Amino acid sequence: MNITQEKIGDLKSLVRINLKKEDYEPKVLESIKKIAKKVDIKGFRKGMVPLGVVKKMYGTSVLAEEINKDLNDHMWHYLQENKIDVLGQPIPAPDQPLLDLDINNLKDIDFAYEVGLAPEIDLSYIENAPTFDKYKITVTDAMIDEEVDRIRKRFSSYQYPENVEPNDILSLTIEELNDDGTLKEGGVSTVSSVMMDMIKPEHHAAFLALTKQGSLEGNIWDIIDRQREETAKHILNLSEPAHTDHIGDKFKITLNNITRAIPAEMNDEFFTKVYGENGPKTEEEMRTKIREELDSYFDGQTDGYLINELYKAIVEHVNFPLPDDFMKRWIKVANEKEFSDEEVEKDYPRFARQLRWDLITRKIVRENNIRNTPEEVREQVRLKTIRQLYSYGLRDLGGEWVEQFISKQMADKEQIKQTGEQLLTDKVMLLVKSKVKLHEKPISLEGFKLMADTVNAAAEAQEAEQA
Repeated sequence: MNITQEKIGDLKSLVRINLKKEDYEPKVLESIKKIAKKVDIKGFRKGMVPLGVVKKMYGTSVLAEEINKDLNDHMWHYLQENKIDVLGQPIPAPDQPLLDLDINNLKDIDFAYEVGLAPEIDLSYIENAPTFDKYKITVTDAMIDEEVDRIRKRFSSYQYPENVEPNDILSLTIEELNDDGTLKEGGVSTVSSVMMDMIKPEHHAAFLALTKQGSLEGNIWDIIDRQREETAKHILNLSEPAHTDHIGDKFKITLNNITRAIPAEMNDEFFTKVYGENGPKTEEEMRTKIREELDSYFDGQTDGYLINELYKAIVEHVNFPLPDDFMKRWIKVANEKEFSDEEVEKDYPRFARQLRWDLITRKIVRENNIRNTPEEVREQVRLKTIRQLYSYGLRDLGGEWVEQFISKQMADKEQIKQTGEQLLTDKVMLLVKSKVKLHEKPISLEGFKLMADTVNAAAEAQEAEQA
C-alpha cells in the first residue's frame, strides 16, 4: 500500500492511495469464510455451504465493502499521522472513476481523494478590536412594583360576589338574536368567561350595572376589544372562526357568575409559598430579591446582545479564505439529500458564514485548551432544569425529585451533546469577552427593546433577502 499527497490549490490536496491486492485479499477471504459459517442457503446444511458458492453469491459485495473500509481507514490514518487539518471529509476526486470490482479477478486499486484543508486563522483582531458597549438595563421601582403585583395575583384567593367590579372575570351566556329580539333558531349560543379588561371602556358601565342572572342586549363584535376572528374563536367558541359572515350583530348577554381574584396578603404564609422556608420574610427583603433577579435577568439579555455583536464583528473582521469549490462539491456528495447546483449556490453564503465561525471557535478552543468535564455538563443540565422549573413557578421542589429528573436528562445522548456544545461555546465567548475592551452603558428597558428589535428586524430582512 502506498499513499501520496499532491497540492492542487492553496487549500486543496489530492491524496492518492495505491491499495495492493495482497493488502486486502486476506480480509476479503476471511469475511467470506465468516459468511459461510452463518448463511442459510437451500440445499445446504447451515455452516456447510461451500466457499465457492458463498463467493459467487456474496463475493463482489464483500469485496466492495472491504475495499471501501480499507481506503477509509488508510485515508484517516494518513491524515492523523501527518497532522493534516481538513474541512468536512475527504471525497472522491472529480475525475475518479467508479471502481471495477470482480471477486474472480482481484487487482491493485488506485483511488484518489480530494481533501479540503483548514486555513490559517489570525485572531489578533479580537484583542485589537474597538470597544464594545455592554448595556446595563436600569431596574426601576415601577418594575419591582409590577412584579410584586404579579406574584400577589398568582397566589390570589377567589371570591364570588354579587356585583361587578372593574377587574372581575365574568361568566356570560351569549345568545344570538333575530332582528326582533327573539332567540335565533340555530344561532350562536355559548357560555364564555370574559375578563373585564377585554370589554371596551365605553361598554364598562353597562356590565358594571349587571347583577347575577341579569341580561343586556348588544353587539358582541363591538363589545369585545379583540379582532373579529379572535372573538369568534375564544369568546363564541366557534369551530370555524374565520367564517362568520352568517352571524348577526345582535346578542343577548346574561351574567351567570362573577369571579374576583383577591391578591395575596404579604404575610408569613405568602412568603413561604413563594420562596420556601429560606426565602425573604418581609416585603423589603422580597423587593430586594426581585431587584436582584431582574438585574440578573436583564444582564442575561444584554449579554446575549453583546455576544451577538461580538459574533458579527469577529466573523466580519477575522478574514481567511475557504476552498469554496471543494466545499460546494462536498455539500452535494456528503449529504443524503440531493442538492442542485442552484440550491448549493443559494445556501452557500449562510453555510460558509457558519463554517467560518466554527473554524474560529475551534482554533480558540485548541489554543486555550478549553474542555468540558462530565461534572460541568451535569451541572449545566441541572441549572437548565432548575431554570425551566422556575419559569413554571415551581421553586420549592424536593432535591431528590430534581436529581431524578436531571439523571433522566443525562441519559439522553442528544441532550448531553447539545449541552456540551453550548457549554463549550459559552466558554469561548467568556474568553472573547475577557480579551475585548468593554464599556458599560446604562440604558432603559424600553430603549434596549427598541434597539434589539431594530437589530432583529434588520437580520430578518437580510435572511429574507438571501432566501
